[in-house]
Amino acid sequence: MSPDKPNVLESLERVETSVAQSTYGLQVFALKWSCEDGLEYATLEEALQQKALEVSEVSEGGQVPTLKVINKSARMVFLMAGEELVGGKQNRVLNASMMVAAAGEMPVPVTCVEVGRWGYHSRRFSSGTISSHYNLRRMMSRQVSGSYRVAGTPQSEQGAVWGEVARKMHTMGSSSSSGALHDIYKDLDRKLEEVLKSLSVPTGSNGVAFAINGKITGADFFDKPETLAKLWPKLVKSYAIDALEQPMEKPPALKPERITEWLKAATSARQEWFDSPGVGKDVRIEGDELTGATLIVQDRPVHLELFREEAEPQPFEAPAPKSPPDPPRGFWQRLFS
Repeated sequence: MSPDKPNVLESLERVETSVAQSTYGLQVFALKWSCEDGLEYATLEEALQQKALEVSEVSEGGQVPTLKVINKSARMVFLMAGEELVGGKQNRVLNASMMVAAAGEMPVPVTCVEVGRWGYHSRRFSSGTISSHYNLRRMMSRQVSGSYRVAGTPQSEQGAVWGEVARKMHTMGSSSSSGALHDIYKDLDRKLEEVLKSLSVPTGSNGVAFAINGKITGADFFDKPETLAKLWPKLVKSYAIDALEQPMEKPPALKPERITEWLKAATSARQEWFDSPGVGKDVRIEGDELTGATLIVQDRPVHLELFREEAEPQPFEAPAPKSPPDPPRGFWQRLFS
């Protein structure tokens, strides 16, 4: 970390961790993180519902790794890494957390999570109401950090993302005519809603940590409790869908002290500062068994995501369909344009 840059993780030493709620092997710990008063902004969901934000392909022909966002409101709009956008020529997820300027327009780096479609379902994107599952978020966070170092932009490895979506679909026994991540969530909607109803948003907390079957998986912090409350359903489902992948009859319980220790150990992680595509800075974080990022806007951390690193799984090879469709004409050229 550069000596002229502050340690954005220093405040983790003072995080308050509460006893967890638990269901289906998923433990959810409420966290209280000291930070300055939160900024004024809308979330992606709010802005789309209020028709204050337009998300579309960058052109009629489209480009797989980029979408165009137009903010028509006088408030900034916060986009969280991993949030899904449905529509356009194929569904995408956001590569990193970003802040769109008030009355601003910007290209947004995204990744395709629907390998078998390249054709308009709609001209404007809507919210998928989900976030990428934990394993995909963690993998993309690491890939984006590497891309920043090499190219100065937050890009992912598209082939690896498709591989993870295919692995998840196969493991969960789901199916999709277009290989869409969204369809996995649709197939498990009843169970995920059951999980969500059994957990409640922690009052007054602006952070949350997750453990699956007694193992720490990750944590998300925001600059104010209201943002956590708004993104709570997406976060819970993103971890719950991985907990449902590896159910245990009697999962071990993790004590809150382990979360506290993990967060304190994170304060020594390496931090690298990059210009975010939107307003502010994107600080990439890497440490022992740890990866993540934080979005800094007006010298304040708006979102901090941390993931516990694990050994890289073997690449998944999805079973080949009997009659695999050919990609649309010019697909690969658009992918790498």
